Amino acid sequence: MTSYLVLEAPGGPDRDHRTTRFIADRFSWLALFFPWLWFAIHRMWWMAASIVILQVAAGQVSRLDGFGITGLLFAAAVGLIAGFEGRNLLQRHLIAKGWTLKDVIVSHDRSTAEEIYFSNLPEDEHPLQGSVSKPEWKVREAAGGFMTNDPAGSFQFDLNGRR
Repeated sequence: MTSYLVLEAPGGPDRDHRTTRFIADRFSWLALFFPWLWFAIHRMWWMAASIVILQVAAGQVSRLDGFGITGLLFAAAVGLIAGFEGRNLLQRHLIAKGWTLKDVIVSHDRSTAEEIYFSNLPEDEHPLQGSVSKPEWKVREAAGGFMTNDPAGSFQFDLNGRR
């Protein structure tokens, strides 16, 4: 199971909660192999630039006689730290920019975490509330038969003459 940190934008959530972010608190493989790219994707430019400088320095150290393994281990250590702590740094970066940590949800996947979070919101904060109307099903009265009381139209071509 994974913990998901729920963060809301500095101005509060928008009507549809599209700005609400769910950040998984787990290891990142992309941050392990390409730490500068992972930080750049998340718009943490100073960290991305720092990682590039550290990786170039590790490459230069590995060229020195007797320091080949040291440079390789240094580059691997940078990747491991980014893989394990990258999401924590992202969360701290967003909170420093004014985002609010609303909840921590433990679930198997992100979609389940979203369902849990949005189901616990008060009625006036549900996304898409009021914009989607509930359908009014008309039940056909037929003289007996197969699937005459099927308001959802469970089959593509049913026997009631509907599609």
